[in-house]
Amino acid sequence: MRATGLVLLLVALAGCVGPARTPTAYEAKAGQAAAEALSQVRTALLAVDAGAGGRLPAAYEETVLVDAEAGIGSVRTSFDSIQPPADPGSDRLRADLDELLSDGGDGVTGLRIAARRADTAQLAATARKLAAVADEMEAFGEEHAG
Repeated sequence: MRATGLVLLLVALAGCVGPARTPTAYEAKAGQAAAEALSQVRTALLAVDAGAGGRLPAAYEETVLVDAEAGIGSVRTSFDSIQPPADPGSDRLRADLDELLSDGGDGVTGLRIAARRADTAQLAATARKLAAVADEMEAFGEEHAG
């Protein structure tokens, strides 16, 4: 029983992310987080496109959207757990990426809600807005790739 508790503690600690020691390291982590979030957003957009074209059953589209929503939430949680270096540039970088991650997460949530309601007009409008966020994420990721 004690060994099980120790194993669980070690697993929990391994999931924690420590500080980024330098602005360059932090920037690389931000670029990676943007790329991971972009993957979730693009997956959601592809699912919506396929669903609108009748190439993806509604139940599977919803599953993909739920997974993308959880994925982008996980990326945000992981990035936010990184302690940035004491550098004003890192603070701006964090704020910029947090805004993109929030917009991306909100957009994917909006897609999920519209898909469940079978609201094709809202789904299309949300997808257009989210595509613009995806483009911003892509540019951010490329600019800050490590």
